[in-house]
Amino acid sequence: MPTVRRSLVSLLWALALTVPVPPAAPQSAPGPRDVVTRAYTFKYQKASEAVVLVYPLLSSKGTVELQPGGNTLVIRDTLTAVQKIMPALRAYDHPLRSLRLEVYVVKASRATVSPPVQHSDLPEDLTKRLRGLFAYDSFQKQAQAQLAGAEGEWVVYELGPDYKVSFRFGSLTEDRQVKLSSFRIARREEGRPETVLLHANLMLPLDHTTSLGIANSESSPEALMVVLTLREGDAAARK
Repeated sequence: MPTVRRSLVSLLWALALTVPVPPAAPQSAPGPRDVVTRAYTFKYQKASEAVVLVYPLLSSKGTVELQPGGNTLVIRDTLTAVQKIMPALRAYDHPLRSLRLEVYVVKASRATVSPPVQHSDLPEDLTKRLRGLFAYDSFQKQAQAQLAGAEGEWVVYELGPDYKVSFRFGSLTEDRQVKLSSFRIARREEGRPETVLLHANLMLPLDHTTSLGIANSESSPEALMVVLTLREGDAAARK
């Protein structure tokens, strides 16, 4: 009898080993509204400058954390928002591009005689543009330069003996704009400290001319103008 019991136990054990165990149910994937965490480490661009790119794309649940030491952004948001943010970061993280900024400093004035005498020593297309924007008759070039650099670089340039320009190129965005951080133009006169004419952060679109007027009021008979045209690439590469 003990032999029969041992055989029965062995049979039951063998049957237990051969009974298939149903697989564990797969873990469900996050849904569109579930909050997920994604990190992106930048290879070319600065993570700190991409924060402003992320903010408009965040949902009400979203946060962005900057990790400067690793040049990384950590995004916590819904899956739907993250699926929009990550491609934008990958597109932003491109190799540094060469940029050049054409700068004109122009003295503008109104004629004091009638009929007004018009004069300009600027290129014809630029003269036509300025006359369409401002009520001045004469435009006299004070300084001109082509300032070359690359994304992320500081530029400091002496525009002849009278003017000095400094700024830092930002990164080219998807909508083809570049931020000029701390754009500063100052005028120097012998025996006097520099006079800062303009100090601001500027957002410039590529291949578009931006004209800034500096005057005491809109009715001033004279004004100083800073005319900026931003282009991709450097002058040498285009020759």
